[in-house]
Amino acid sequence: MNIRLSLFMISDWRVGTGTGIHGYVDQLVQRDTRDLGRVPGPPIVPAKTLIGVWRDSCEVAAYALDSGPTGVWHDWLEFLFGGQYTTSDTALRPAALAIQGALRLPDRLTNLLRRKPQVASAVTFRKPGVAIDPETGTAKTDMLRFEEMARAGVTLTGEGRIEGFEKLDDRQRQAAIALLSAGARLLETIGGNRRRGSGRCRLTVEGEGFTPEWTMPEGEIAAPPSALPYSVQDRPRPVARERRPGWERVELVITVKEPVLVAAAVRGNLVEGMSHLPGWCLMPEVARRLGDSAHALVRTGDLVVTAAFPQSPIGGRTLPVPRVLVHEKGDPTAVVGNRMAGATGEGKSCRNGYIAPEEKRIVLPETTVRMHNTISDDVQRPLRKIGGVYVYRALAAGTVLRGEVRVRAGLMEPGWEKALTGQWRVGRSSKDDYGQVSVEARPLGPIRQDGGSGDVLRVWLLSDLLVRDERLRPSTRIADAGRVLERALTEAGATGVQLEPVTETSDGRVTVAVGVNRTESWHRGWGLPRPTLYGLAAGSCLTFAVKGGPIDPAALAEVRAAGIGERRAEGFGQVEFDHELLTEPVAAPKEPSEESSHHDTKPAPEEPLTPGEDGHQSARIFERAAWRAEIHRAAERFMADPEKRSKIVPSGVSSSQLNALREITADPSSAGNRLDWLIRDKAGRSAWPEDAKRTVTELFTDPDRIWTLLELPENELVITTDGVRELRAELRGEAIRVFVQACLAAHARDEAMRQSRYEEAGERSSA
Repeated sequence: MNIRLSLFMISDWRVGTGTGIHGYVDQLVQRDTRDLGRVPGPPIVPAKTLIGVWRDSCEVAAYALDSGPTGVWHDWLEFLFGGQYTTSDTALRPAALAIQGALRLPDRLTNLLRRKPQVASAVTFRKPGVAIDPETGTAKTDMLRFEEMARAGVTLTGEGRIEGFEKLDDRQRQAAIALLSAGARLLETIGGNRRRGSGRCRLTVEGEGFTPEWTMPEGEIAAPPSALPYSVQDRPRPVARERRPGWERVELVITVKEPVLVAAAVRGNLVEGMSHLPGWCLMPEVARRLGDSAHALVRTGDLVVTAAFPQSPIGGRTLPVPRVLVHEKGDPTAVVGNRMAGATGEGKSCRNGYIAPEEKRIVLPETTVRMHNTISDDVQRPLRKIGGVYVYRALAAGTVLRGEVRVRAGLMEPGWEKALTGQWRVGRSSKDDYGQVSVEARPLGPIRQDGGSGDVLRVWLLSDLLVRDERLRPSTRIADAGRVLERALTEAGATGVQLEPVTETSDGRVTVAVGVNRTESWHRGWGLPRPTLYGLAAGSCLTFAVKGGPIDPAALAEVRAAGIGERRAEGFGQVEFDHELLTEPVAAPKEPSEESSHHDTKPAPEEPLTPGEDGHQSARIFERAAWRAEIHRAAERFMADPEKRSKIVPSGVSSSQLNALREITADPSSAGNRLDWLIRDKAGRSAWPEDAKRTVTELFTDPDRIWTLLELPENELVITTDGVRELRAELRGEAIRVFVQACLAAHARDEAMRQSRYEEAGERSSA
C-alpha cells in the first residue's frame, strides 16, 4: 500500500551532513543535489532520519499500549520497521515500511529555485553559537561556531509503501495503521539540536485507512504475519517452450533517482560503492518481474543479465576500459596509447573507468558521499558496537547507465521486455535513501558476428571472469581462462579449436594485461557472508594463439551472448573478441559538445507558482528572506554614496532631529503629523533643505518611492506570480526603517570623523 507523507516544520531545523566549509560554516545541512548544477539545492529530510525518529515515536506508543517492553504492539513495531542490531546469529526481519527517498519540497518549487539563485541562497541561514564555560558561565575562548539552519514554515513531502499490506486481513491492517498513526502524532521534533528548540515539526500520513483522528482498533489486536522474513521457493518447473537459434536482447536504460550503493569495499567506517551496477545486483529484480519462467532460465543459463555501465556524455554505451590502454598524466579521461597495438604515448596504464568505443574517452561517473550513524536508545548517541558513525560513497543521482538482458530465442512470451520497464529498488539500503532507479527497456538487434579470422584471438573481459583450476580452486591463471574459453567455443560449434596463451611477442607489444578482483556479498536470510568470488577483473586483456581455426563468427557471437566461466547468468564472464580498441592505435579522443554537457545546459523557462498551488507558502518564506537580504545590501550601497545620502540626511541638521527621524521609522504608516512637525521651519533649530523635505516626505507617503531608491532586482527575487506586489506592501515599512537607519549611521560616522579631524587640526595650530 502506498502512503503519502507531509512534514510541516514549525521551527527552524537542521539535518546535518557532518561536514562544514572552513571559514564559512561549521555544520552544513543536507540538500537536494538532483540536477541543480551550481545552484545550492533546498534542504531535505533524509528517509533514514525520518524512519529513525518515527520508530522511536512508535516505540513509545507500543510501550504504552502493551504496558511494558513486550507484547503484540512490539511485534507490529518489528514488522513495520524491521529488526534492530543484535549480537545473536538469528536473521533480522526486513522492514515492511519503505520510504521512497528523502522528503523534499515540491518539484515545481525546486525547479524554480534552480532558476533563481538569489532566492535559493535564502533557503537557509547561518546561526552563531558558543560553548559556555561551566565554571565561569561565560563563553569559552575560540569556541564560536556557525551552524547552517533551514527556515521554519515549510512543508516537505514524500511517499512510502508498506510491503505486504495487501496480504494482511482487516484486523491486521487496522493494527498496522493504528501504530503508524500513533507514532506520527507523537513525533514532535526531528534533526539536530531538537532538544533545544530546533526541528519542531508535525507529521501527517495519508493513505488507505489513515484518518485525521486516531482510534483504537476494536476487539483483540491481531498479531503480525509470522512467516519467514526471507521466503524460500521451490525449484521452478522447466520452461516447456521450444528454443530457437540465437538470443533476444533488451537494453536496460537505468536512470538513478536516488544514490545507488552496491558495496565494493569497506575501509574503516567508509563503505565504497561500485561505479556501475553489476548483473548480480540487477538479477533478482529481473527474475521477479519476469516470473517463474525466468527463475528456471537462470538455472539453465538461458537468461543473462549483464552489468550496467554509465553512459558517455553524448549518450553512448560504455564498457570497462581495457587495461592495455594508456591515459594522459593528469587527465585520467584522455586515452593516448594502446600497448597491444604497439602505439604507446607518455602516460599511465588505465585501470579504472569506462570507455565509449566511438569516442575514445574514459568516463568516470560521479559519486556522492553521505554520512550516517546508528543511535543507541540508552545514551541517545552513536555507539561503535551498534554501527556508530559510517560513510557511504554511492553512485550519484542523475547518473544514466546501460545494461542488457538476454534470453534464448523462443523461451519467453513475445513482449516479455515490457515487464522490465518501471521503478526499481536495487542495491544496499534501498528501503529509504538509496537504490531508487527508473528503468526503460528497449529491444536490440542480434549480436554482431565478426572476428576469429586470424591465427591470434584477442580477448577483452567486459566483466569479472570466474574460473577454476584442475583442483577446483578459484583461479586467475591465463591457461585456465583459455581452457574455459576453448570449451565454450566447442559447445558453440567451433569444434577442433585449440587456444594457447601468448604472453610475449618479438616486437615488444603487450599481449596480456590483467587484474584480479574479489566480490564480497552478504546473505540476509542466512545472516552470514557469502563465499568470496575471486577471479580476473573486468577490463583484463588476453591473447591466445589459435590452432585448428579459423573460428566460426557464429560461434564467437554465441560466446559473446552467453559468456564463459561460472555464474554467467549474473553477468560474470562477459567477453569481447578482436575489438578495434585492442587491435588499432588510439586516435585523438572526441571532445564532448557543449549541448551534451550535463552542467552547462540552461534550464528551460518555467512559470512562477500561483496562489494556492502546492509549494506557494514555502516559496513566500524564501522570497521574503531574499528580499530582506537584498534590502540590506541595497541600503548599504546607498549609504556609501554621500551625494545620494544627503537627500535623505542633509548636513547641518541637529542630531536631535535625526534621532527623531529614526523614531518615526519605527512605524512609517503613522508618520504623517510627526514628520510634518519634524521638518517644518522653527526658530531655534536648523532648517531642512527643500530637496531633503521633499525626498523625506515622498519616502513616507509614496508607496513606491522606497523601492525606486533601493533599485532592487525584483524579478530575480520572486518565484511566485504575486510575489512583487505582496512583498512590496508587506516589507515597505521594514525597508524604510533599514534604509533610513543605514543613512543615519553613515551620516553619524562621517560627522564623527569630521569632528575628529577638526580637533586634530586645532591641536596642531595651537602647538
